[in-house]
Amino acid sequence: MPYTFRNHLLEKDLKELTVVMQSTGLFYDFEIEVALEVLQSILDRGEASGYYCIIATKNGVCAGYAVYGPTPCTLSGWDIYWMAVQKELQGKGLGSDLIKRTEQEIALQGGTAVWIETSGRPAYIPTRKFYEKHQYLKLAEIPGFYAPGDSKVIYGKTISVF
Repeated sequence: MPYTFRNHLLEKDLKELTVVMQSTGLFYDFEIEVALEVLQSILDRGEASGYYCIIATKNGVCAGYAVYGPTPCTLSGWDIYWMAVQKELQGKGLGSDLIKRTEQEIALQGGTAVWIETSGRPAYIPTRKFYEKHQYLKLAEIPGFYAPGDSKVIYGKTISVF
């Protein structure tokens, strides 16, 4: 596969990951701003930020990423907070590689449960199907959470060291 994966973030990645998120056509502008704040926190504070990341590059340019971290007030729960793959690379296995690598990293750090929150908008049907393909179960849906007509859908999965 033509992708390289790394577990550290570089300053130059912020611009490239902005392009990745924008390319999906799914994120609100304010969501991209929050994602960039989280990424900046990783750059500034490292593991003390409470976040970890996996960056996928193709030909030296960011093609996708995942941000994850331990869920506060749990013993072994983790959240995947952000995940995005460049639009033209979707459906070609990169997202699957990212989520599997993220789960492996979480399991190696003692995580036993993973949660992912996403939108209930119709545009997110492929995203929700992607999580279900990777054995995530829909646990809850909160109507109107993000905006009127935009519910929060919560998925979860139990994992172990592979």
